[in-house]
Amino acid sequence: MKNPTNRTYFVGILLVTISCGCGADNVIVPTPIGDAPTTKQVVETPLTTMGTWADIETLIKENRGKVVVVDIWSTYCAPCMKEFPRLLALQKQHGDKLQCASFNINYAGLPNQTVETDLPYIHKFLAKQQFQVTNIVSTETDEQVYGQLEIYAIPAILVFDKMGKRAATVMEEAAYEKTVNPLVASLIGEQK
Repeated sequence: MKNPTNRTYFVGILLVTISCGCGADNVIVPTPIGDAPTTKQVVETPLTTMGTWADIETLIKENRGKVVVVDIWSTYCAPCMKEFPRLLALQKQHGDKLQCASFNINYAGLPNQTVETDLPYIHKFLAKQQFQVTNIVSTETDEQVYGQLEIYAIPAILVFDKMGKRAATVMEEAAYEKTVNPLVASLIGEQK
């Protein structure tokens, strides 16, 4: 690593890894898809589409009148994968009053990496889920997404109100139980 840009990038990745709780003990290292047991879930539509944050913004505009929750995650982040089923449960709980989506940021723009490199691992994880929401895989690097959204760690859950305005950016442990679920209930108008 003689190139200072590589060192800077490595240090940046290390800091992000530490800040999102993805320490050496709990980093998920993808295994080849051939090693995975097959799942019995039948998926009639593709599990993901490729896109940018602009595609999420379009989804938010198209769902004006609904609360929108976007979970930003990566298969390299164990806490992200632990939280992901809570996004799906939230969608099931609120049905058509809510639009949930996931935005995967596995792509880091590393040498020998393309946007498609991690698709088998992303699809393997999503195929294991019992329920699906809109899943977009970022064609922009994780660093670009962090900058655009002014976030510093993942998992990050962004909640948008019925008018499409960002109501919260949540980057904490047990985010759904502590913050997201009560906020969504309040925004939908189901607060007791």
